[in-house]
Amino acid sequence: MDIIDVAHWDQYFGTTQQQVVYNSDRYTHFAVQFEQPGLAAGKLNAINTPGMMFTELDIEASQPFCLKDPLPTESAESVFVLEGDVESRFDNIGSPLYFGSKQHNIQYNTAFAGTHIIHSRRFHACTITYHRAYLDSLATCEAAGALALFCKHLQQKNNFLGAVGGIHWQQRIAELISAIRSCPFTGVTRYIFIESKLLELFVLQMDQLHALQSNPEGIHWSAADKEKLHAVKEYIAIAYLEALSLKAITSRFGLNEYKLKKGYKYFFHTTVFGDIHRLRMQEAKQLLHNRVMNVTEVAYHIGYNNVSSFCCAFKKMFGYNAGATPLPPGP
Repeated sequence: MDIIDVAHWDQYFGTTQQQVVYNSDRYTHFAVQFEQPGLAAGKLNAINTPGMMFTELDIEASQPFCLKDPLPTESAESVFVLEGDVESRFDNIGSPLYFGSKQHNIQYNTAFAGTHIIHSRRFHACTITYHRAYLDSLATCEAAGALALFCKHLQQKNNFLGAVGGIHWQQRIAELISAIRSCPFTGVTRYIFIESKLLELFVLQMDQLHALQSNPEGIHWSAADKEKLHAVKEYIAIAYLEALSLKAITSRFGLNEYKLKKGYKYFFHTTVFGDIHRLRMQEAKQLLHNRVMNVTEVAYHIGYNNVSSFCCAFKKMFGYNAGATPLPPGP
């Protein structure tokens, strides 16, 4: 598996184009396009505001790859995954963190260093990294709720994770990310608009976390159960095209069906078959985009016996017909 050290990004790509899009006392925006045949290609956008740094990374590789953060720096950030499956392993956190498409989370880490294994060929994510002085100003003005808990961890320099697994986007979060990425304004107005939307994303994250904390699950998961469920997730990411069944999975990993269904929903915020369906449809989209197979061949390849059913499911997920001219992979 290819490993890319993010502290030395330019060493891995033969073609790199960097552009300063905007620069003022308050806002800085730069964009980078990069490509290395046989490794990966993609683009990066970074916008710095007085309180936050917004980064959008869109990268596509020929095979699963790994991003490495080698520097153990203090960091607080929100992550929003538009497309892809990532497993993050931090040096000072025992269990890996998993994120899938249309999921988000927020964390504070006193020594942010580790690796991010991208299990999918494409990874597209937006990250908001918060400046510490900005967070300290928040820490003095909140007495209760998820924000108060977050700020308490900051003050005490204790690691904080919003949720055990990725949290599924609310509709408003999807709308805000779309608004940031397709902002119609120019000049300083553009960055004032983006800054306001970043703040709103932060508020929505805290509101969703507060709702989760107010309605905790009544099940206590053992370390062994957690390990088995994460192993199931990894297995499905590889074997999603096989004829999988709950019975076969429970037998393979030593889980009963109740724990498998409840645990998968709790940790990964989706069902076993919902995850399998998502992975199969992403495979179909990629095959059609690359013109590897026609619609009928793709339908049968991912397990559909009825092409019409596949076409309906495809349009429902991606918003356009499977038989149309393949579009570039998108969020």
